Amino acid sequence: MKFSLPRFLCFFCLLGVFIGHSSRALDTNSSQKKIEIIRVIQPGVFDLQSSDYLVRMRAWGVSFPTRGQPGYEAALAFTEKKLISIIPGITVKREFDDLNFKVVDVELAGGSTSFSKDAITFGVGWHNEVETNRYGPFLMAQLKAKRMKTGIWGTEFDYNISSLPQKPKPQLPTLFNQRQNFIPSISFWVTSFGKIHRPECSFYERGRGTLSTKPKGSDCRICGGRKLRSR
Repeated sequence: MKFSLPRFLCFFCLLGVFIGHSSRALDTNSSQKKIEIIRVIQPGVFDLQSSDYLVRMRAWGVSFPTRGQPGYEAALAFTEKKLISIIPGITVKREFDDLNFKVVDVELAGGSTSFSKDAITFGVGWHNEVETNRYGPFLMAQLKAKRMKTGIWGTEFDYNISSLPQKPKPQLPTLFNQRQNFIPSISFWVTSFGKIHRPECSFYERGRGTLSTKPKGSDCRICGGRKLRSR
């Protein structure tokens, strides 16, 4: 087989470009930093390690039993099974909480679900409604878990589960109840001469005088003034 010199040189040029491109791709892949969860501290709390840093994180929107409570060991095992040695998809929800944990939502199964939602679905933990502001998918997952009495919902233990702060009760019923026991005060008409008349008296608000709930003076002989006259 005969090759012309121009074609022969062209072939080797293309081959060199292909090999060089492949080498650069391999170098790029090998230089990618590996980020994974290496340790679980407690249910929902874990350490994420990269080549440059170690950060302690907490799963967003879910709370778990504490050590010594029913379900703690199951929640710990669940967290380890779901998170250890995975390369997670992480969305930061809060930079740092009161315990200096970074609060994050951890995506699982390519983003089709999350660690927090799975924990609530399987009754391993409960929905922290205050933190998520009653996030719909978590609410639905918990309703289903409670209905099926899954995990912690099958126990009688009081976990003191947090919920949204109680809305202030309307003040109207309180005022109404107070008014039921309220004895209305009477505004008496006190004339300039010091004569006291009741509202039903024909001399009430006649002439000069003032209204008073605690009048001083002499009672009217017709209406009784401060004392209701019996009829």
